[in-house]
Amino acid sequence: MDPNDVGSRLGMLIKAMKLKQYQFTEKFGISANSLDRYKNNERFPDPQFMARLVDAGVNVNWLLRGEGNMFILAPWELGDDIRTTKKVQIVDGKPVLMNDLDKTYIRTSVFPIAAEIAAGTPIEVPEGIEPTDTVEVPTRYIPFGTDSYIAFQINGHSMEPQILHGDVVLIRKQITWDGLDGKICAVRYETGITLKRIQYDEARKGVALQPLNKDYRIEFIDADRSQWLTMIGPLALQLRLY
Repeated sequence: MDPNDVGSRLGMLIKAMKLKQYQFTEKFGISANSLDRYKNNERFPDPQFMARLVDAGVNVNWLLRGEGNMFILAPWELGDDIRTTKKVQIVDGKPVLMNDLDKTYIRTSVFPIAAEIAAGTPIEVPEGIEPTDTVEVPTRYIPFGTDSYIAFQINGHSMEPQILHGDVVLIRKQITWDGLDGKICAVRYETGITLKRIQYDEARKGVALQPLNKDYRIEFIDADRSQWLTMIGPLALQLRLY
């Protein structure tokens, strides 16, 4: 995350609060023109504006420098007028859904959902696409820091019954293929991205993209086509929105 890109983080904050821009300006007492200049990095946020953000539970150190979590407070401690991201259920390795809300104080990080990822035929993702939603994740599940992960929403049924259509997956960024044999990974193939189990085939000198759903076929990428296959990273966390 670029520490100087205050504007992008401000846009993420507005989306995380589920507010329209005019609602955000009214709530925090700034003009639409000022907000546009903040978001375009043409003007540094005013101290009075940042003080109001602090009162609302926003971590201004995150806003100004990209450090820490978006919110100082846990989600349930924020005011009722701030509607934050959807709650999630964490899918553990069994896999069984479990609620991640308890009575302890949980710090969270907010991820923009970068795009849909195919559980089926790879989906083309245009460059520079604007995230349309966010997901909030307890920080203890992301030990390598927020910049090491990217969130995608599943589109398709090839990874059922473990990973369902509509689930959100957190992918740990990794450009190499080291240590990923047999793991579920996000990969880019030609112009699309997809989620599959990776299996190396030494005899055929290629990579098999394996679905979990037996109704879908395995796709084998041989050496001649390997130039079109690039690694995005392994599955780190599976989330179910509700």
